[in-house]
Amino acid sequence: MSEMHAAPAHHAPTRRLVAWMPAGMLDWPGKVSATLFLSGCSLRCPYCHNASLRTPTEAPMEWDDIVAHIDAKRSWLDGVVVTGGEPTEDPDLPSLLAALAEVGVPVKLDTNGTHPEVLRHLIAEELVSFVALDVKATPAGYGAFARAGSASLVARSIETIIRSRIEHEFRTTAYPGAVRLDDFPRIARALRGGRLYALQQFRPGHTLDPHASTVRPYQEGDLRVAATACSAFLPTIVRGLRAGEAA
Repeated sequence: MSEMHAAPAHHAPTRRLVAWMPAGMLDWPGKVSATLFLSGCSLRCPYCHNASLRTPTEAPMEWDDIVAHIDAKRSWLDGVVVTGGEPTEDPDLPSLLAALAEVGVPVKLDTNGTHPEVLRHLIAEELVSFVALDVKATPAGYGAFARAGSASLVARSIETIIRSRIEHEFRTTAYPGAVRLDDFPRIARALRGGRLYALQQFRPGHTLDPHASTVRPYQEGDLRVAATACSAFLPTIVRGLRAGEAA
């Protein structure tokens, strides 16, 4: 009788896939999604809650389990979110998205927009269904935590997204150390033509810069006023309010 061998497990298409969450409703608003976390990000946002993902880490993860989960939950799983870290810094991101396309699941990409050529390629190849771009600050504000020229790269990504007509949203974390209340309408003006702008309430906690955890968030009423001003340029909401998810 011949000896039986188990089929070898297949590693994920990228070695930067370091964690995944089977299901949730926060990463893709209005949808139930699995979330894949990629390591590596060159920005130094003081309020970052995923600081452990900033350094690129190569840790081969089994892919078969993820695919099996998606197949098993396909009746109620709306899609997969690829986040980080900064996914567009991963040279194997196109391979990962191509593998998800083979599975036949819609993909939302979270990005900081600092790699516009990568983003343009992914959209052109229809490897993503939805893009959420984090606008960290006004152009002048990027110098505090990003490389020189990052703001212009983000501006190119914004233009690419709006022109492509892909489903999308822009969002800014309302961290007082990075954006003033009167900065939000300035940012919104640069997003004209976009489908949605979300002001995300900053929540102190485990942050990259320990000082950030002691910073008091903006008052909710002030964020609502800012959102109203932004709405002159594109639809704007506030997320993370205690009374509800959006206002």
